[in-house]
Amino acid sequence: MMRRLSLVISITSLCVCLLPGVSPAADVTGLTVRNVDAVRYVPATDGRKHLEFDLLITNGAQTEATLREVVVRVGRKVMLRLSAGELATSTHSIAVGVRTPTRKIPPASSVITMVDLKLSGPARDLPPRLTSTVKYGVAPGPLSNIIDRHRITIGTAVDRKVPISVAPPLRGSGWFGLNACCVPTAPHRSGILAVNNRLTMVETFAIDYVKVVDGSLTRGDGTKVTDFYGYGQPIHNVARGKVVAVHKGLPDAPFPPGPNPSVRSSDDYTGNSVMVRLAPHTFALYAHLKPGSIRVRKGQRLRRGQVIGRLGNSGNSTGPHLHFSLQVTSNPFSRGVPFVFDRFRLQGTGTIDPETGEVHIRRSPRPARSTYPLDGAVATFNR
Repeated sequence: MMRRLSLVISITSLCVCLLPGVSPAADVTGLTVRNVDAVRYVPATDGRKHLEFDLLITNGAQTEATLREVVVRVGRKVMLRLSAGELATSTHSIAVGVRTPTRKIPPASSVITMVDLKLSGPARDLPPRLTSTVKYGVAPGPLSNIIDRHRITIGTAVDRKVPISVAPPLRGSGWFGLNACCVPTAPHRSGILAVNNRLTMVETFAIDYVKVVDGSLTRGDGTKVTDFYGYGQPIHNVARGKVVAVHKGLPDAPFPPGPNPSVRSSDDYTGNSVMVRLAPHTFALYAHLKPGSIRVRKGQRLRRGQVIGRLGNSGNSTGPHLHFSLQVTSNPFSRGVPFVFDRFRLQGTGTIDPETGEVHIRRSPRPARSTYPLDGAVATFNR
């Protein structure tokens, strides 16, 4: 009797057709694919609309899974295929700070695949919905033959709301945007955190600004934060709003970078910082400001262009810069909000020589309006 009971339990624990609420025709996929959020977009300096979204892929099998291909469609039309190295570059573990490219998913683990779909044409022609098909294989092993299908298709709604337009937070020429959208390996685009019990892409559209002069970020030998051309530059409020949070009292982070005892909790990561409510569900974050430079207080109403503080190196920073972003709440680790700058002059696209630190700018000067400056854009901001 005990042997028979044991056999019944073993069979029913594996037979999908006997599980409550599961259709007899249901396929065992082994993996699950979920949207992290809706598709959001920005019209960018390359003249195209960049549609950004992320797929959370979890391996429920006992053996390693390998991603073969991700195909994005509008209706039946294929808009993007990611495979091989390109798919690996767009995929990494969900572990905080881990950005190692991969197509492998260990058992009982999850990865995130970041999708950057580039479309031309007016915003009114954006599709209301995309579908993504994930194709994969599972290594042979215990119970691997229970998996019936090796592809999963899901839909993702497109948020076609026009991104908010704000003024740039800086003035003058040579402002070099680092870690901006939409490079999947960049720290901001790939940054995912568990916030309030939900995986959240907190920095998709955030930009780190440094100032470049004659191909260099620094004067002198560049060994002090004060050698950076951007250090101490005024930071301007980007739109009318109300200050809802001020965090101050932190020193500049050590430079050259090293252990930073001033960062003790998540509150300190933004360093000396200001959060301004611009509109419902839209908050501007100005982070890593110079110690003692903040000129506003909580509850104060600000006009566009008003000086908030000065560019510094406080908090979780490896060199003087302004971290600017829009967030959906006053928590700096809430979901990032897409935005554009109302007007600026694009100087070109910069890259940093990893050996010398010299900045090389591929010049393509032109005016830009209602546009998001992509990663590497070098701009002049005049009012």
